[in-house]
Amino acid sequence: MGKLDGKVAVITGASRGIGRDMAVVFAREGAKVVVSARTEKEGDFRIEGSIETAVNRIKEEGGEAIGIRCDVTKEEDYEAMFNQTVEQYGKIDILVNNAAILIPGKVEDMRIRHWDLLYHVNIRGPFIGCQLVLPHMRANGWGHIMNISSVGAIGPGEGPYTETSSGGTAYGAGKAHMERFTQGMAAEVWQDNIAVNCLSPRGAIASEGQRWFRQGTPYSGAREDGIIMGDAGAIMCEQDPKTYTGKILYDEDVLAEAGITDFSKYPVISG
Repeated sequence: MGKLDGKVAVITGASRGIGRDMAVVFAREGAKVVVSARTEKEGDFRIEGSIETAVNRIKEEGGEAIGIRCDVTKEEDYEAMFNQTVEQYGKIDILVNNAAILIPGKVEDMRIRHWDLLYHVNIRGPFIGCQLVLPHMRANGWGHIMNISSVGAIGPGEGPYTETSSGGTAYGAGKAHMERFTQGMAAEVWQDNIAVNCLSPRGAIASEGQRWFRQGTPYSGAREDGIIMGDAGAIMCEQDPKTYTGKILYDEDVLAEAGITDFSKYPVISG
């Protein structure tokens, strides 16, 4: 018996990285998974990973999945994806808002159009997804919405400072927004038996995007993949949504609370 037997999960940004790894784990735990992203086939984008590759991996492992292209900045894409999911599987139980972009640099160096793009993908996108999935979850009388956040949401605190930050303000501000949004929405929909929670990796994860961004620079100390996020997410999604909601959580803490303290199955890149 899997933790998510009989559940239908939609995961955005699931062509690679944390989203792909969560899709793989959710399928292993018995969920029917909708792999959603913009990159449909290998070579469509400069970074490795695609919907097709992720779906094939799940099927090769004996899981069930379909791929649906979705640009999270477009309402019509969300509507089409949710409608197609219901046509295929009859319902939507879980939505993981994982799709996000990282634009480096300090505030004074960032182009306004890049700030706007980050807002549309990282903030507006999850808002649209949450709003449009609610009717489907209410129809079920059950649902879990999981917003993927980051330790970047935690600011540097007040000064004086001894070191100058290299940036990350825009990304961190977006994730902080996500966490406040999560708890606010959770307080609005808990009586509908719908949970809204945030999950972040405690440490760095060497996703395909991170590897590409670092241009081969050693990534010592990062986890090799995001399977730990999938395991933590599956534990969260088997909880009672009426009471297990409004939480800002980290993968290792979720596992530890479930009695899992040996993390050796989640390898870390050595120096």
